[in-house]
Amino acid sequence: MSLATSIPAGSWILVTGASGSLASHICLQLLERGFRVRGAVRDPTQSSWLLGGRFKRYADVGAIELVSVPPLGTDGAFDEAIRGVAAIMHTAYVANIVPDPNDVIAPMVAGIRSAMNAAIREPSVKEVVFTGSAITTSPLALGIDNGTIRRDSWNDAVLDAAWVPPPYSLSRVMANYPASKVAAEKEVWDFVGRHDLHFNVNVVSPAGLTGEPLDKKHIEGLANWVVHAYRGNKAVMDSLQACKICSSRQLPSCSSHQLSSCSSRQLSSSNQAVT
Repeated sequence: MSLATSIPAGSWILVTGASGSLASHICLQLLERGFRVRGAVRDPTQSSWLLGGRFKRYADVGAIELVSVPPLGTDGAFDEAIRGVAAIMHTAYVANIVPDPNDVIAPMVAGIRSAMNAAIREPSVKEVVFTGSAITTSPLALGIDNGTIRRDSWNDAVLDAAWVPPPYSLSRVMANYPASKVAAEKEVWDFVGRHDLHFNVNVVSPAGLTGEPLDKKHIEGLANWVVHAYRGNKAVMDSLQACKICSSRQLPSCSSHQLSSCSSRQLSSSNQAVT
């Protein structure tokens, strides 16, 4: 299906964290739709698979390139990578599994500021799309009515849990990732409210993600649900809360669709059940 977008085919789009499971699908679908992709990664050598396999025919004609960027919390991390792009798909996140929120939440928020400040200084940018999470709006607690999700719904409880004063024991680890997503999206909309922007901003907030791995490392991570389902690891799958699941092919389509949308907080369009 062809989507009408606010930027023309052939435009350069920056995808941050391009070697990730979701981001790699976003890269591939953008290429299939006629856009050119600049993939921001920490180490282009380790991410060189993005120039081979199913990406090779695009790499051969210069439609995809990889650029090295510093750690997410670094000031000005995207200043060079953003030059000349028409849109930014910000999927990068802090993957550290550590108990100290200062090592997870703080760099996530700094990464938002870095991307937005770089976009402000680059007149070619027309659209910025951030990948959020359904967990930013609600704790999605089991056995209770979690209420109705609205534009102003925030999972502040997980932020409070993450920022309880030290000591930072291992029991604190599980709060940091969702808390970082809440803090990051809040920073997005706070930034939008503080500035007169020349580009549109959207956030796509999926629940669980699963689907085709495009690289071996995608089946070796913590969210390798496809592997557990294939192997029949019932004990692992039973521990996962039933929720809306997004396909890793479907969500990039939603993300691409945001290139044609005005500023809004996108929730329902990305949380479609996959059967």
